[in-house]
Amino acid sequence: MRVMFVLNCIGAAGAERHTYQLANALAAQGDVCTLVGLTGSYYSSSRTNLTSIRLNGNQIYDIGTAFRLSRLIRVHSPDIIAAIDERPLLFAYVARRLAGSHAKLVSILHNPEVKSARERLLHPINRHVVAGVDAMIYVAQTQRKLWEDQGYSPPISTVIRNGVDLRRYSPEPVAEWRNQIRSKLGLGPGDYVIGLCAWFRPQKNHCQLVDAIRILRSRGYPAKALFVGTGPTQAAVEQYAKAHGILEHIIFAGHQEDVRPYTSAFDVGVLCSIYEAASLVALEMMAMGLPVVLSDVGNAAETLLPGKTGFIFPPRDTMSLVGFLQTLSDPLEREAMGRAAAQFVAANFSADHMLDSYKNFLTRLLTESRRCDQTQDAAAARVGTHEQSSPHGHSS
Repeated sequence: MRVMFVLNCIGAAGAERHTYQLANALAAQGDVCTLVGLTGSYYSSSRTNLTSIRLNGNQIYDIGTAFRLSRLIRVHSPDIIAAIDERPLLFAYVARRLAGSHAKLVSILHNPEVKSARERLLHPINRHVVAGVDAMIYVAQTQRKLWEDQGYSPPISTVIRNGVDLRRYSPEPVAEWRNQIRSKLGLGPGDYVIGLCAWFRPQKNHCQLVDAIRILRSRGYPAKALFVGTGPTQAAVEQYAKAHGILEHIIFAGHQEDVRPYTSAFDVGVLCSIYEAASLVALEMMAMGLPVVLSDVGNAAETLLPGKTGFIFPPRDTMSLVGFLQTLSDPLEREAMGRAAAQFVAANFSADHMLDSYKNFLTRLLTESRRCDQTQDAAAARVGTHEQSSPHGHSS
């Protein structure tokens, strides 16, 4: 089958990485996949050799981008158009109509519930668009409930949870990278390194980990934060750490095409998000044998076993976060939880299972559609034959 993935950008955030993973897997099985980014990319990904097209439609909503996408749809003739999140879905919905395409339109939704003023303004339009898709795929049960409670009613919907490539993310190479990266970053063997791997955006709430480091150090723990990633709020986080006198204990590693060596330098992985749908990074850290401490948003409760593979704390509750990080300052506790975390992800969140689920769902959707078309064609042919054989079925 021919699948066109429409994304906001050809970038390196979680939804994009998930899409590359899916597209590469389908291509490896003989499907033809094309990636279309509506805007210019933040970072190109070296993890895909698929056809990637950037429309550079940097205005938020412009009809020119929709026309350019419609031309691509006519040229590539996809069987399925998979739109990643709301803005790409709106463009794909309009462009499909402009192209006169009969491709199945599938929405793969990674976003959590509506938050911003712009999202609330566009929500009625998005509800209308969702009602016109052929299928909706959510990445978590909690996310599905949130959106359906807010009026999303696609004709077909399912949940396919994120999965981790266990060949890339495993505990085995951690020891090889760990000492090398910690030495490179100036981290000593006695430092308690708490890592956060995420784009610097307001919802990721990096400053909460800065506060936690400050409190831990005031209590005598040799805690340091290692931030992996970049983004618009990084400068503000650096200034915040400086204003609180602990900038020397915060390391900004910047964007890394391959985060695994830097994740290997963590003792504990943390996400302080204010909102989230389903974190792929959390699963990747766990798969590498790290215990994680997650804010209780999105599918956090589905991602780990509290007290066994990590901990969950109420969003913005810094003292709860600090308490769990104190517990995990014990190396034996960390080792036991990290081992359990890797086993839990391997048993419940493998990429192979996720990719099989996508392949089966998309194939079934396409097969049923073709069967329906054939039935309609056959019915039309029978009607035509009946009219030709009827004495009243011809004009005089």
